[in-house]
Parts: sequence; structure tokens; C-alpha cells
Amino acid sequence: MKRNLVLLSALSMMACIPAAASSLCANNATLQTYITGNDTFANACQIGDKLFWGFSLTNGPGALGFEPTATQIQVQPVPGDGLTNVGISFNTGGWVVSSSIPIDQILSYNVATVSGSALIKDATLTITGSLTGTGGSGSVQETLTPAVAGSPLMASLPSTLSINIDFSSTKMSTLAVSDRITLLGGRGVQDLAHISVFENDFSESVETVPEPTTAGPLGAGLLLFGMAGRKLRQRGCFGGRN
Repeated sequence: MKRNLVLLSALSMMACIPAAASSLCANNATLQTYITGNDTFANACQIGDKLFWGFSLTNGPGALGFEPTATQIQVQPVPGDGLTNVGISFNTGGWVVSSSIPIDQILSYNVATVSGSALIKDATLTITGSLTGTGGSGSVQETLTPAVAGSPLMASLPSTLSINIDFSSTKMSTLAVSDRITLLGGRGVQDLAHISVFENDFSESVETVPEPTTAGPLGAGLLLFGMAGRKLRQRGCFGGRN
């Protein structure tokens, strides 16, 4: 009962406070759409409890021009459960090479908590891909700034396809994320190195408040609810008179 009263009060007050104007991150849009439309924090888009902005795509020092363009990379929001494993994935058929051809590309963006609180406690990097034949390699290296324990993360073909780091002792409110995609084709024309998708996930810790067990806190909650209701009526949030 007391939890419902406090929740009702909070929801009523939130109804009279302007909401943040963050749009939801687009499904199945190109990376170019994100680069153009979500370039600054003011234009950040939202997935679950996270904001994403500042997308960029550049070639690494080993690039020879075989890298896909931003219009060839599809972006997919990963909502998780709203708090856990909230993230974003990038996919293209273009991260595939053969005959000792290299790919070296860097995809970057920023992520932050909607609340602004330092609650991001871990990060997961997962890739999907394969090696065919011999002599090929493929990996994604994820660097987080500010530096946290375990960064950079590295996922590599063929077996280290997912890695998680936990930095809950030094939780973050904002992180700059840089993913470097590097591939080297195998020795022959049919010896391929291929990364089709890579995904970045971030989890947020939940700050719990001990539930009161006596009538005293319940009385305080009822008093707070009454005061909030009176203020809301004064502000015209309800249909009653001032």
C-alpha cells in the first residue's frame, strides 16, 4: 500500500515536469543517419536507460580502401530489459575480405545514463563472424574513455566472440566508445575473414532503497503525498479548484 502511494505521488509530480526531448534510436537505420541526426548530446537518441550520440566512422592506419561506408552499415538498438544489456549493434556484409586484403576501420560514439548519475557498471562486446581457410584474422577492439578496469575489450575470430568487463567499483555516467574493426583475408581467394555484426552492451546498477517496516515511515509517506497533492492542485495539474 505505502509503495503504491509513494509511486502515485511521484507519477503525479512527473506529469507536470517537462520530459527530456530525447527521441528513440532508430531501428534498422544506416550509420550515416546516426552520424547526421545524432551528432551532439542535444540530439542524442535513447535506448532503454541510455543516451547515444556523437557517432563517427574513420579508417584506421592500416586501411587500403576496402572498408564499408557509413551508408552500408546498419544500426540496430538493443533494448535489453531497460537496465541490463542495453546497447547497440552494427552490421554489414562489407566486413569481409580474402587474399590477404586488410580492413581497418574505427567506429566511435558516446553513451550516457539518462539520469546523469554514475550507474554504468559493466560493458560487453560481442561479434558474429567466421574464418574460412587459413591465414585470416578478424577482431574488434573496444576502448572505453575514461579508462575503466578491463578496457580495451577484445573479441576475436574464431573463438573469443564475446567478452564482458565489470567496473562496478568505479561506475560511470558517460563513456566515449571506440570500436576498431580489423580483418585480414586468408591466403587464397576462397580463404575469407568475415565479421557480420558486432554489438556493444552496457548495464546500469539499480540503487535500492530499504523498504520501511514501521508505521512511522508510512505516516510520513502519507503526509508527503498530501502535500504533493495540494501543490499539484495549486499548479493546475488536477481538475479541482486552487
